[in-house]
Amino acid sequence: MITDAYLIRRLGHEVEERLAGAKVRDVGLLDDGRIAIVLWKNGASTALCMDVFGSPPLLTVEPEEPGIAIEPGFVRTLAGALRGTVLLEVRARRGDRVLRLSFGSRNRFGVGERLEVYVELVPRFGNVVLVKGETVVAALKEFSPAENPRRPIAAGLPYTPPPARTGAPLPGLVARGRTAEECDAALALLESDAALAGRVYTYRRDGRVAQSHLLPLGGFEDASVTRDASLLEALAEYGRVRARGEGAGGAKRRSALERLLAKRETRIRGELVALERRREAAERRDALRAEGEGIYARMHEIETPLAREEANKRAQDLFASYKKLGASLPHLDARQRHLETQLEAVDTLRWEAGRASGPDLDEVERAAAALATHAGANAKTSKPASKRRKRARLELRAPDGSRVLVGRSPAENADLTFRVANPGDLWFHARGTPGAHVVLQRDDRRTPSQRDVEFAASLAAAHSKARASGKVPVDYTQRKHVRKRPDAPPGLVWYAQAKTAIVTPYVEPLPG
Repeated sequence: MITDAYLIRRLGHEVEERLAGAKVRDVGLLDDGRIAIVLWKNGASTALCMDVFGSPPLLTVEPEEPGIAIEPGFVRTLAGALRGTVLLEVRARRGDRVLRLSFGSRNRFGVGERLEVYVELVPRFGNVVLVKGETVVAALKEFSPAENPRRPIAAGLPYTPPPARTGAPLPGLVARGRTAEECDAALALLESDAALAGRVYTYRRDGRVAQSHLLPLGGFEDASVTRDASLLEALAEYGRVRARGEGAGGAKRRSALERLLAKRETRIRGELVALERRREAAERRDALRAEGEGIYARMHEIETPLAREEANKRAQDLFASYKKLGASLPHLDARQRHLETQLEAVDTLRWEAGRASGPDLDEVERAAAALATHAGANAKTSKPASKRRKRARLELRAPDGSRVLVGRSPAENADLTFRVANPGDLWFHARGTPGAHVVLQRDDRRTPSQRDVEFAASLAAAHSKARASGKVPVDYTQRKHVRKRPDAPPGLVWYAQAKTAIVTPYVEPLPG
């Protein structure tokens, strides 16, 4: 499912038509990790559910009131601010995937205090921000000016929306198969108010929603299509299918993953402390040799044969301990390197768990289980690999025509790097932090331009743990200088002969 700015605009229109004037009864976190605002209107409860970290991020309306699980941190603040208020209006930011939900209290004098909730439905950059006036009250994800100089989001700071888009292109799925004149007409229709009221095209494969849009799409010849009055209903159906695909309680699975990885990290750090103590003992071994040599130097002063025999045994034991400790140093070094690789794997799997859904989450669970049992990345676990339709690679075109491929899971990273990429292709990864593998290819085998290199580097930064930073160092090298790490999850590698580009993380254009 792809959600572009035109769909988000239609979504906001439908939410306002259906829920404007509804009173907020509750706000909380659902078992599956979504934030729910429970609204009361015309004698019935309706839940406005926000899944800003999903793929894609979604906002859905569910007719029945779900059970609120917990109210941690930001959600507790949101609940305290919104309970008892009324949803006044919903507005979409034209050309972007941001909805502004306005809440307030109505009395005979008009509207009292007003609060805004900005729902940023941008893939990998999703967020929910509570704003009063122009000032941030709280946010689901906060970024200080040091973490993100371009766009800090933190309590007490002015709210700044995502960078404005100018000249938003026609989505590729809509443009496919259309002439230039037809594309111009389609773009004009999407930007008109008529797009807010017409029926939507919903495409299904195997009885499951695959895509919805306001206009017919190319590339869905193998799917059935219906004309539906409500985009909300199509998205809600897709959300239910996605939840079943991932398994109920996706948040619980991630929580279990975090506990497993935290337990493994604790064991690794404990062993590293023990290794350090052994290393300190080994580095003090010269004192053992000096003591043994001192015994031999004073041996002539020992009067009785029995005492000389005991002294000799003591000296031999000291020299044996000295040699054993010296011989242990290479093994200690090797074990330390292995454990440090394991720590890096834990950090990587934590990040992968945060961005994964469905079968990708299954993959991360298997890698984490293998890591936790000291069995390495290829160990067999009790959970078999899930069967799934092979999805198209995430591919973009750089400004000067190079092809850029991005891995979206550990297995995709490994497949992209060691099967798809050619030895001479450029390979990118954010330095010193978990992130996707990115490969830059040229169909004509020419050397990529500097603009294309920087474009690929910015994609690697955007698909990394450092994506909220203003500037990110990204290493790149030829694929032939990248090799797998033994006993590590798929996608964890060593590389050499790298150059570094300092780039701003790339924010994607409207997908298509």
